[in-house]
Amino acid sequence: MLKSLFSRRQPVAVSAIQQQVRSIALMGRLGDAPGAQKNEHRVGRGPSSGRGKTSGRGQKGQKARNKIRSWFEGGQTPIYKLFPKRGFKSHIDQPQYVNLGRLQQFIDQKRIDASKPITMRELHTSNLLNKVGAGGVKLLAGAGSRLKQPITISATRASEAAIKTIEAAGGTFMAQYYTKLGLRTLAQPGYVLQKLGRIPLRAKPISRKHVEFYRDPENRGYYQASPAPTIMESSRGVTLRSVKQSPLLTQLAEIEKQEVVKTGLAGFTGSSVVGRPQPKKK
Repeated sequence: MLKSLFSRRQPVAVSAIQQQVRSIALMGRLGDAPGAQKNEHRVGRGPSSGRGKTSGRGQKGQKARNKIRSWFEGGQTPIYKLFPKRGFKSHIDQPQYVNLGRLQQFIDQKRIDASKPITMRELHTSNLLNKVGAGGVKLLAGAGSRLKQPITISATRASEAAIKTIEAAGGTFMAQYYTKLGLRTLAQPGYVLQKLGRIPLRAKPISRKHVEFYRDPENRGYYQASPAPTIMESSRGVTLRSVKQSPLLTQLAEIEKQEVVKTGLAGFTGSSVVGRPQPKKK
């Protein structure tokens, strides 16, 4: 009985000793795998190294003097000039698109309050948008049938189908113009205040394209109530846009229209003084 026990334990003890001896032997031979480390070639340090004088480049020639640039094909027409190119990359800031179905999903999850006006700031703080880029936000009518309640929302622009869907549900939409700084101020006012030390004023549309877009009632622009610039016809028949004149120029024009021209000392009698209109005292 005892012999059988010792005979069973003996191979286990031997295997343990063998494993221990093997691990100890490996500790002194630790190192990188063959080929894992490659020594640098020190060139130009004498002929005995085999890479002296010309440093292994040979004598004369294009490769001995410099490297051949990338995509060089020996002088023949390279492949990047061989075929015509189509299209281009637009540098116009593209808006971020928000579907009405996605907006309704955030309203159902109580992440956006539909009872209050929804601006691009609410879309950003609710994480519906990761960031509000320079192109702003455009609403689309994707899954618009899910829209249940009327909402009051404003964005940079919206598609015609999205506007009809919002108004059919009893809501209102208004397209508003913002610059890149204005969007950052709207979405993250605390960041702008900390960086600039002030809250910048909201910029108005300047370019003709933006002014006409936000004045168009079909786009539901907020600039509809702004007065349109007066239009006058030039002598050449070209339509020009007039600019509001200074009050001084208006007074000078009225004086020049006077028919009686006084000369000498009589010219100083009854003369009028041209000046800026004084503000009325309250």
